[in-house]
This record gives sequence, structure tokens and C-alpha cells, in this order.
Amino acid sequence: MTVPLIRRMSNLHRSAGAFLGVFLFVIMLSGTWSLGSDALRLWWNKAPLSGEHLPLSQLLARQPDSTLVQLPQPANPTITFCLGIGQCDNSYSAISGQPLVQNTPAMWLVTLHKSLFMDFPGRIFISLFGFALAVLLISGFIINRRKLASMMQIPRWRNLRLLIHDLHNGLGLWCYPWLILFAVTGALSGVGALGTVGLASSVNPDHPQLVMQQLMGDFREIASQPPTQGRYQPEQVLTLLEQSYPSFTPQILMRRDNVLIVGGVRAGQPSSANFEQYRFDLHKGQLTGIRDSSEQAFWTRAFISIQPLHYGQYQWLPKLDMVLSVLHFIAGFSGCVLVASGLAMWCWRHSDSPISGVIVGCCGGLLLSTSGLLVVMSLSFSLPMRVFFLFWGAIWVMCMVVKHRRQMLILIASLSALLFFIALACSLWQQPAYLTRINFILLFCGVFLLLALVCVAKLSAPQKSDRSGYERSITE
Repeated sequence: MTVPLIRRMSNLHRSAGAFLGVFLFVIMLSGTWSLGSDALRLWWNKAPLSGEHLPLSQLLARQPDSTLVQLPQPANPTITFCLGIGQCDNSYSAISGQPLVQNTPAMWLVTLHKSLFMDFPGRIFISLFGFALAVLLISGFIINRRKLASMMQIPRWRNLRLLIHDLHNGLGLWCYPWLILFAVTGALSGVGALGTVGLASSVNPDHPQLVMQQLMGDFREIASQPPTQGRYQPEQVLTLLEQSYPSFTPQILMRRDNVLIVGGVRAGQPSSANFEQYRFDLHKGQLTGIRDSSEQAFWTRAFISIQPLHYGQYQWLPKLDMVLSVLHFIAGFSGCVLVASGLAMWCWRHSDSPISGVIVGCCGGLLLSTSGLLVVMSLSFSLPMRVFFLFWGAIWVMCMVVKHRRQMLILIASLSALLFFIALACSLWQQPAYLTRINFILLFCGVFLLLALVCVAKLSAPQKSDRSGYERSITE
């Protein structure tokens, strides 16, 4: 590959990173938050995150008239009752049975990640940044394709700028498969939804919902079976499913008169509860239909797999579920650090540019606002959503006005680390017997920021005469 082409790719990578990096940082941070949103909601409600579940019959008896029930899962011990689509306002802890508040501050960043509070148009807009991330990943690989061996080494600690450069390259290399997964599935989730809606309106303008039903596939009818004695209850149906189809994990129950539909996931099939279902006749006690995504065409199965892959839903790999979920979260966190380190290198080169103030204010303001929100959540306080965004905006404006951007960033990181430790202390004070995964993440984030501050304080850039030509080329 010619040198001019590599130089053009390098310029593309830097320019696109500076222009789109702020949006990507917001998306990556809110996406990483979204991975733990279920646990954060339980944490805000002071409900246990792990433990033995109550009997299912006892849980289902709380809302017997619900038409849709979201069953508790090992990673989310919550049972949710719905009166219809989008009417899921009643949730209970599957461990303690206590009622749970659904609309907690934990969901603000989830909505920010999914749609920027702009509903379907925002979802399409967000998905476009999947393509932007793909451009940065491809251009970054082309630039560094001859230096892959050196990128696998431990970052050099000669000076701060060199450390950030090596950290950026190293994270980009080690997280490359996951980042490609985030980019592709994120882009296709919005564009695919837009295509489905557009196709439905064109193919069947009078009944567009029928197109989605065709995409889900019809139930495959089961040959008639001899009726059983007595009427079946939902918990009996789940027991029968566990015996007959042990590779199936039930996640939702949908009840329509005497018909019960059980949705879930099958081992080895990346799918969701909308596409893997069993239909039962409760009155006769018979299995009457099966909906299986493996019977769909290849491209339909590929479209179905986008959601579980993007959101880190690995229940279809029961033996690797926990490991892959942790790796998914680590990759999301590393993606935040990757984007932040790239933006830091750009701001270092253009410290006098007003754009550097925008970058520090937006990214640093979101970090400080999020850490403050965690303190509020640790105390289970209610907070108007506008306060969160007003505080974020105030930090943004302050960083644009103040000229000393580096000092502002150090101050923001210091305050954020302090707030992480305060949130951890408040959480342990209210629930001293529980060292949950939320507490561990709070501790990790606080320590990570402290280490970053130590690096800033200890590593000072040497004089240019003390550095090699290569070091000057990558840090200036």
C-alpha cells in the first residue's frame, strides 16, 4: 500500500474521529450503561440481585389477569406483568417478592442510547454511527496493519502522550472483533427496522403488521394428541416444556383465552422470544404449535440474530452465557476508553481549538453527570431527568468558556472518581451484607480514574531532543 494512501487514511481517521468521536463516546458510554440497566434498576429499588427465586405459581398469582408476563431470568430476577404491548407497569422481585419501580433513573441513559429521546427517527439516527464506527475501525486497521506485533506489547511509559497512543492502539487491536460486532449490529438494527417498516407500508399498506407476522413465521401445527385430565396451569406447561425440550429457556408467557404461548430462546440459536415459541391449549392440555427460527431462510435468521448479539443476550449459549456477557461488558468499557484516548490525542494536538472545549465538555460532562447520577441512585432518591441533562449541559458550556481544558479534564476526572467512591460507600452503608456486581463496577471505575490521574501526574513529556523521530511522529 502506497505511503500517500496511508497518509490519506490517517487523515481520514483523525478527522472522522474528531468529528464523530464525541457522538461515539456518548453512544459507547450509554450502551455500556444499558448492559447493566436491569441490575441498576434492581439496585435503585434496593432489591437483591441474586438468590433463590420464589415459586413461579406464587409469583404468577400476583397479577393473574395479565396477558403478557416476562419471566425472571438468572441475570435479571424480575417478573413483569403487562396488560398489553407497552403497558408493562407492574414488576416484582422474583427473590423477595417486593414491588419494583419501573421508570427509574437507570433508564435515562438506556433511552439516550436507543433513540436520543426521539423515538423511531432517533433510533435510525443512532444506527448511522455504527457505520461511522466501522469507518474508524477499518481506517485504523489499515494505518497500523504493519505494526500489529508492536501493538500487542505492553504500552510504553516514557511519557504520557506515548502511553495514550499505545493504549489507543492496543485497545483497538484487542477489542477489534467486539467493536466490529457493535458497529455492524448497531447499524443494521436501525437500518433493518427502517427497511422492515418501509417494506411493510409498501407491500401491505392496509395491514402493515401482517408483514412482521410473516417475518416471525407461522406456527407449525402439531398433530392432535389425546387430551389430558383437567385444565393445565402455566407452571405445569413450563414443567412439561422443560421435560420435553430441555434446550429451550422460557422468557415470556402470552395468554389469549385458553391459549398459552411460551416464548424464549433455544440453545445454539441466536434469537429472541418473538421468534422461538410454543403454543399450548390449556383446556385440552395439548401442544398445538411450534414457531422455530431455524425453519426460516438464512437472511431472515441473520436479521433475527442482530438484537441478541448487539445487546449481549447470550442465553442461547447457556454454558458460556456468563463469560460472554462479562466479555461483552468489558469490550463496551474498553470501547469508551478507546474513543476517549483517541479524542485526548486530538485535543493534545489542537489544545487551542474551540473544538477541544466541545470535546472535553461533552465527554467529561457526561462522565461527571453519570457518576453523580450513581450517587443519587445509591440513595434511591428521585431526580427530575432535566436536572441530569442541565448539569451535563452546564459542564459542557463551562469547558467551552474556560481556556485551561487540560486542568478542567483533570478536575472532572477527580470529581468523577470521588463520586464513584461515594456511591460505593452509600451502597455498602445501606446494604452492608451485599457486595454486588454493581458495587464491584463502582470500585473498578473509581480505581481506574485514580490510576489515570496518577499517570497524568507522574508522566511528563520529555524534551523533543530526547525522543526518537518515530515517537515525535506519533505524538505530535
